[in-house]
Amino acid sequence: MHTSLARAIGAATCLLALSAAASAADLVATYQFNGKLAADQAGAPALTALNGGTFVTESDVFGQARVVYQRSGGADPSAQSVLQLDTSGLGLTGNSYAVQMVFRFDSGSTEGYRRLVDGWNVDNLQDNGFYVGLNGRLSIYSNNSAEGGPVLANGQFHDVVLNVTPTGEQAYANGAFAVSRTETPDAIQGSTLSFFLDNSGEYANGQVALIRVFSGSLTADEVVALHNSGNPFPAAVPEPSSVLLMLAGLAGLGGWAARRRSTPAT
Repeated sequence: MHTSLARAIGAATCLLALSAAASAADLVATYQFNGKLAADQAGAPALTALNGGTFVTESDVFGQARVVYQRSGGADPSAQSVLQLDTSGLGLTGNSYAVQMVFRFDSGSTEGYRRLVDGWNVDNLQDNGFYVGLNGRLSIYSNNSAEGGPVLANGQFHDVVLNVTPTGEQAYANGAFAVSRTETPDAIQGSTLSFFLDNSGEYANGQVALIRVFSGSLTADEVVALHNSGNPFPAAVPEPSSVLLMLAGLAGLGGWAARRRSTPAT
């Protein structure tokens, strides 16, 4: 089976699994960074970029060549290259949502805490939030750090999920559970979700290839389905002309088979 076809089948299976799972989470916004910051879903807001960024093509994003968003900023909060999302029209509850991110930090990035997600008001950012922690593992920070999962090496893409529920938070790395805590430091305090923005210098440049936002918490099985055995990207929707050609081909094969069955053996 061709690799592209196998990936498409796998992504379609992922979508079916998500739709069949018992969960209150709805996918409300998908950002694939294919030359734009707009969402795939009609009506969902575009991401807002602060301090610039560029779209570049990477040859190996989980085995695929993809356009990604390159962030290149400074450590000071006023110079960090970050993305922000106005969630006011997405139907999110502050303490019940989930975010999936496919990203990498640049090779040679400074080790230490590096922010991934912040749910506090932009003018009142706190230390509490979702990070890659001191030891390179996912960290949910609330007055102290709870860390777990594999080391997320610089220069490699990783698929992470932050799951926020009324009773706590869970983080996953590449489809597998990493760490949890009973507090909710990433509950949305206003209407803005910030990606990679830190209130001090706990920042690193890098690239982001995918962000998905869900209006509810995900189950562990849904996180596994999203990772899709290392192909976390949505299935490409075929062009109408491609669909028509495929249907015409199937119809032709069906007619040929019918004629062959009706031809007497000689």
